[in-house]
Amino acid sequence: MKYNIIAIEREYASGGNEIGEKIGERLGIPCYGQEVLNRAAKLMKTVPERLLHLEETTSNSLLYSIGMAAKVMTGERDGLSEEGLLYLTEERVIKDMAMQGPCVIIGRCAGWILRDRSDVLRVFIHADREFRKKRAVESYGVPAKNVENVLKRYDRRRSNFYHANTCMSWDDKKGYHLVLDSSAIGIDECVRTICQMAKGE
Repeated sequence: MKYNIIAIEREYASGGNEIGEKIGERLGIPCYGQEVLNRAAKLMKTVPERLLHLEETTSNSLLYSIGMAAKVMTGERDGLSEEGLLYLTEERVIKDMAMQGPCVIIGRCAGWILRDRSDVLRVFIHADREFRKKRAVESYGVPAKNVENVLKRYDRRRSNFYHANTCMSWDDKKGYHLVLDSSAIGIDECVRTICQMAKGE
């Protein structure tokens, strides 16, 4: 394959997880999503739910971002907040996964973490609001009366976590090779397009 690693960032309920899993099945490679969090939790001797809470409360301040960048460059862990330690632990897990061979990695700044590798295809999946609301209700069981707030909450968490740890905007197209609208072209066409590019066809 032209790209051994496919790193997917996605808006909540845009179908990014389903797309990643289908890519893994089609290419015969592992797809890691929740597994990143599970492994990080094991290394940090805590539970995934605790790490989800830390991700949600990660500061979106420039000061946090600068501090994290400096510590990552020097390998320093002293004085790191729990949120900072979480990012470095997830970074370690993602790099280990990528070293094991071709795979799909969903979320958690994977494309950024692996930015020095030339064999990483960075993808962002988005969709229009109504498509996402419908999927959230039908696929994830989100009550219709809460769906708008749930979309905002998850998108904000992902955006803040990405920006705080990379100093870049989560949905900035310049950070990706492919930006696909799953509501416009469909889940299966997203899968086909990504697989085709990954194989260099």
